[in-house]
This record gives sequence, C-alpha cells and structure tokens, in this order.
Amino acid sequence: MIKFSYFILISASLLCGIQGVWAQGAHVRSAHLQGLQDRMGQGPVDAQVQNAESRLAERCVRALTDVMVHDITSPPVAGRDYVYSLIAFYEGARPGDTTYKSFAGLLTGLPPLPKPAPGVAYDWMVAGATAFYKTGYAFAFSKDLFQQSWDTIAAVLRKRAVAPEVYERSVKFGELVAAQILKWSREDNYLRTRGMQRYTVSKTPGSWQQTGPDFMEAIEPHWDQMRPMTMEKAHQFVIPEPAPFNSPKFVEEYKDVYQTTLKLTKEQEDAARFWDCNPFATQTVGHLMYSVKKISPGGHWIEITGLAIRQKNLSLIPALYTYSLVSVAIFDAILGAWDEKYRSNYIRPITAIQQTIAPTWQPLLQTPPFPEYPSGHSVISMSSATVLTGLFGDDFHYVDSVEKAYGLPERPFLSFFEAANEAAMSRLYGGIHFREAIDNGKDLGKMIGGHVLGRLRGAGKL
Repeated sequence: MIKFSYFILISASLLCGIQGVWAQGAHVRSAHLQGLQDRMGQGPVDAQVQNAESRLAERCVRALTDVMVHDITSPPVAGRDYVYSLIAFYEGARPGDTTYKSFAGLLTGLPPLPKPAPGVAYDWMVAGATAFYKTGYAFAFSKDLFQQSWDTIAAVLRKRAVAPEVYERSVKFGELVAAQILKWSREDNYLRTRGMQRYTVSKTPGSWQQTGPDFMEAIEPHWDQMRPMTMEKAHQFVIPEPAPFNSPKFVEEYKDVYQTTLKLTKEQEDAARFWDCNPFATQTVGHLMYSVKKISPGGHWIEITGLAIRQKNLSLIPALYTYSLVSVAIFDAILGAWDEKYRSNYIRPITAIQQTIAPTWQPLLQTPPFPEYPSGHSVISMSSATVLTGLFGDDFHYVDSVEKAYGLPERPFLSFFEAANEAAMSRLYGGIHFREAIDNGKDLGKMIGGHVLGRLRGAGKL
C-alpha cells in the first residue's frame, strides 16, 4: 500500500506541471475573466462605475480562488485564506461609506484598524484592493501565479481617473490595513498547529481509516486549536454524537449509503459531481497519479456569493460586506465541523461497506482524507446559505455557474437553502457520508450561520 501525504501530492503537481482537468477549467475561466475585463469601462463615479468596481472585486476574489485550486489548498486553510483577505478588502474600502462599520471589536481579537487622514481624498477601490492583495499574497503558496493575476488587476486600477497623489495615498492606506490584518492573523494559532504532533490513525474498530485510492494522511487534525472568528470556542454549538459502531443505527446508516448508491438517478449523480468540491481528488492513468484540481466547498460558496452580488447589482462596499460575512461563516463552520470530526473520529462509508457488505464497493466520489462526522460540506453550505438568506431573503432565484470553469454544467436554484440542501444530500449520493452526518451537519451549519449573522449584521445596512 502506497501512502501519499498532502504535501507530497502538492509537490508532485507543482514539479511535474500536471494540469489534468485544471487546464480545461483555466481556459474557460480565463475567457470569463477576459469578458469581465472587456465590460468594465471607465468614466465618472456613477452607478455603472460602482458596479464595475464590484465586478473588479469579484475578479480579485477569483484570482485568490484560482491560486488555491492550483495549490490544492485544503478546505480549512482555504477558509482561512478567504476570511483574512476579504476582511482586509472590506476594511480597506469601508471608510468610503460611513454607514458601514468596522469589524474591530466584533471579530475575536481584531483591534482597531488604521483610519484615513481627514480632509484628503482616497480612491477606496484602490485602497481596498491593495489591502486584499497584500493579505492574499502573504497566504498564497504559488505567489508567482497570484502575482500574475494581480498585475492585470493593478493595470486596471492604475487607469482609474484619480490624481497620482490620491492613488499613492490610497495604496499606502491599503498597505497599512493589510499589515494590521496580517498581524492579527499571526495570533490565530495557525503557525503553532504546523508544529503539532503528527496524527496517528487509531486501530479502534469504527474509527476513521485512510482510504483509497491515495490513502492520504489526515488533513488538519489540530484545526480545533484555531481561534474562532465569532464563536467563543470551536465546540460552542453541539450536535448529537454519531451512532455507536456496530449498533443497529450504524448498520442502518451504512446499508442506506450502499443501497442509495446502487440505484442513483442521473439527477442524483449530476448533483453529486456538481458539489464534489474535493481539492484532493486524483485520477490515475497507468502508473501516474494526476491531481484533478477542484474548488473547495468554501470556495464554491464564495463564488455563489459573487453571483448573488452581481445579481443584486451591489456597489463596492456592500459587496465586500457580503463577501466578508460569508467568509466568516465559512471559517467558523469549518472550525466547528473539524472540531467534531476529530473528536468523534468516525469511520467512512467506504470502510464500513467494504468490511461488511461488498469488499470491492467504491463510492461515486473519492473519499476526502479526514474523519466522516459531520459532513463538512453540509456544515459549510448551510452556514453560508443562512447568512446569504439573512442578507437577501429566501426567495432568491439564481443559476449556479461556478462549476462551469471545471467542466460541469450550471444548475438553477430557487433559494440558497435549496442549494445548501442539495449540496448536503450530494454527499450521500456520492457515497462519502452517512445520512446522520448530513442531517446533523446541516443543523450545525444553521446554528453557526445564525450566530455569525447575529454578531455582524449590525455592521452593515443590507
């Protein structure tokens, strides 16, 4: 049995230049970004230009997403990269609209941020984008790739109709905000978790085991040590424990997964593939293993947020406020999910089914490399949907085109909750989660999303 660690897989991808499905996705996304750029235009600060600013913000966010997909960034680390970068973006631009408040004092440990000099002009798009760039660059693994994307964005920023001294003043303000956000980020225990003891797989029956085809090591087993954004502690919100191993309920659970996957409809299979969002997915051709390059669950919901912002035609600062709230909901959702995952350390369906029913059974989707309970995608999706519904309402029809960049067709939804419920159930169709982990994961996501809304809703006016 060959075991591949997360870092070995990344190194192989970077050194060998393996592109796989990414090449097709990058081509589609590149065309999309070019279309965005072509539509942006210049002119006085009116509604059209304000909307162009939020489109440019979307482009900034996508540049960060692209580098994380390329680098096979794990869902927890991706959530961290998004939240600090987007908060920096918001805080860098926020002084341009005094009806929006700082998150200082509302997010755990965030001190007061720099204030602009009185009586002088700033370009808040430039200030916010600079703060985003400096923060995102600090987190990016493939810095050259992120820099390439930023260079094209910076070229657009430099063409804005502002005096040179205003532009430079705005850049410096954005840099000050980024420096404060990065200082705050260094206090979240991330660096300390890098040096913690390597995870040892338990031999206790019913516990999580490494799964094929890669048999990767457990991802982020110490994430529960991270500082929350809004919660008092990682396990502030509690869900029931999973069914005891080999209990009648447990048997019912794994038989349910097995029977469901034997009779999938095309619609169920399509949903499973659409919401796969597994950055660790691989494809083996002969003796070579290729990284498929997929967006993370949090990344998918950040992109849904961008779709909603565009559909609502939001201007820059409301757009950044929306991005920030969703990113906080994603971060705390992952923290709550990962805390429970490594506490319950629960067996995956593939292990249970192969041990009891069908030794050669394989799920539709590849099983991610961490414990089963609860379903992380269910927690993330419901937490994100709760925040977006709180901002835009439940009757929000939209077409999710996020996965088109990765070769999958778009899917229409009548609400964010409808999308979140489908994302959650897709884990059963994919054969990688038990129904119990899905249902209780959704409950956990609702609690966390509601908590984030209650904590931060007053900072904006949407």
